[in-house]
Amino acid sequence: MKFDAESVLHTMPLFRSLSPERLSSLCAEGRVRMLDRGETALRAGETTRALGVVLSGAVRLEREDAMGNRELVGEVRRGEIFAEVFAVLPQTPLSVTAVAAERTAVLFLPVDALTAEPDTALRLVAAKNAALSEKLRHVSRRTTREKLLSFLDAERTRAGSERFTLRFDRQQLADYLAVDRSAMCRALSRLKAEGVLDYDRKQFFFPHF
Repeated sequence: MKFDAESVLHTMPLFRSLSPERLSSLCAEGRVRMLDRGETALRAGETTRALGVVLSGAVRLEREDAMGNRELVGEVRRGEIFAEVFAVLPQTPLSVTAVAAERTAVLFLPVDALTAEPDTALRLVAAKNAALSEKLRHVSRRTTREKLLSFLDAERTRAGSERFTLRFDRQQLADYLAVDRSAMCRALSRLKAEGVLDYDRKQFFFPHF
């Protein structure tokens, strides 16, 4: 299956400053890889000189500690990137494993080709800082309820609607927020009983917005 990588990159703020000719040249330097669901794109402990751009599907970024506890760091979808920090620091092993959440196409771009573009390199750093800041804002809340409301409100804002669909199932959401799944589900049930929000599986609704 062929993917028009240029059309995906063209929609991304990261590559906004590049001319069509430079964009085409950049894509030619990359490599497209098709991943089946559950297949590993990059593994924790490895090093990389390329960052990944999701052309279709989704990639989950997971971290596992020595005790086998898993944390869902995030999920990357079409037009989003991953492993950029580790590509810029090639001697630094990845701290996360990138796994396909579904049938996924990834364009791996050599980071040297990107850092030659000052505007692109700056946007690369800014995009990563924004993603890290958002997650920190959620997980730094004191209670599971507060973490949930922080995350769900951000998703509502991103969707631009009081009705929105989560990209995570319950276990993935608990892993992302670093909370116990059972405690999180109880907090969700209480929020629903109080009329703060309503939901049906991954579909959520804030009735008062």
